[in-house]
Amino acid sequence: MFSLEFSVNGQSNIFTGSIVDIRFTKERYTPYTTLSGRAMLTSPPQGMIKAVSLFDGDTLMHYGLPDKAEWTYKNGFGIISFSSKGFSAALGQNQLTPGMYTNTTFEKLMNSTIVLPNVEYEQLDDTINYVYIKDNDTMWGAAAAFARKYCKEYPYISKSNTVRVTKDTALPALDVPEGDIVSVSRGVGLSHIISHYHMRDVEGTYNTYNLTDQSAVDLDVIRHKHISFDRQWLSDPDEAMKSRADYAARAAEYIKVCYNGYNGEDIRQAVNFSAQGITAQGKEISRIDLTVNSKGTLTTLWCYGDEYTKAL
Repeated sequence: MFSLEFSVNGQSNIFTGSIVDIRFTKERYTPYTTLSGRAMLTSPPQGMIKAVSLFDGDTLMHYGLPDKAEWTYKNGFGIISFSSKGFSAALGQNQLTPGMYTNTTFEKLMNSTIVLPNVEYEQLDDTINYVYIKDNDTMWGAAAAFARKYCKEYPYISKSNTVRVTKDTALPALDVPEGDIVSVSRGVGLSHIISHYHMRDVEGTYNTYNLTDQSAVDLDVIRHKHISFDRQWLSDPDEAMKSRADYAARAAEYIKVCYNGYNGEDIRQAVNFSAQGITAQGKEISRIDLTVNSKGTLTTLWCYGDEYTKAL
C-alpha cells in the first residue's frame, strides 16, 4: 500500500494525501529519484511544503524537496499536484573545495567540506590514494571519480537518498511471473556515444593521448571529442579517456518489462523474466518506472547493456 506525506516548514505535523495518481522513477546514472502526481487533500497546507515522501508500507521510497506543489479546490474537491526530486539531487548542485584529497574513504571525501541533509553514503572501510577535485566539478562528479578509482564502477542511488559505490549483494533476485507481464521491449540509445577522444598532455599539446571506441566505430558512430589534460588521472592518463567513453556509452542497449504490481525493486538488483523471446536471467535493474492510478499499479524495469552493467 502506497502513501504520500507532505511536511510543512516550521510544523511538526505531517499532511497525508490520498493518492489520485503518481509516477516514480529511479535510474542507474541519475543522482536522485523523481516523483510527481496528485493527491486528495481536504484543506490547503498552512505553510510552505518543504518535503514530499512516498512510502511503500513502512519502506521510504522517495524523500525530497518539492520542485512544485500546488493545492487547488475545484468541483468540491481539494487536490494537491506536485513534482519532487530526492534530496540527493543536491549532489549535482554543490561543489567540494577543489584540490587533492589523499588517503580518503568515500564517506570522508563526500563529507569533507559540505554535509548535505538527508543524504547518506555507503560506508567503505578501504581508502584510495587520492582524488583530485577539479574546478566546477560537482559532488556527484567527485563520487563518480572515487567509484572509478575504487572499483571501476559508477555510483548510484539506493533506497531513497543513499549513494552507493558497490553493488548491494544482499538483495535477492526477483522473478517476474509471465502471467503478470503486460509488455516487453528491446531497444538501443546511441545519442551519447563518443567514438574518439583526444586529450592534451601536461604541456597542452594534443595527440599525445588518444582513444578510439571501436564498438562505436563498428556502428558507424563517428564523434570526436577534444579534452584538456585531466589531473584526476595523473598516474593513468588513458583512464581519463576510458572513463569518459564508458559513461558516454551508458544505456546503449536495453531490455525492459512492464508488469502489473510492484515488488520493492532497487537499482542493481537482479531480475529474471522471459516473454516473446526477450529474456533476462540475473540481469541488473538499471531503471525503475512506477505508475499508480485508478487503473492499478504498473512497474517497468529496465536492464541496460553497457560498460558498467555489462552485455545483455
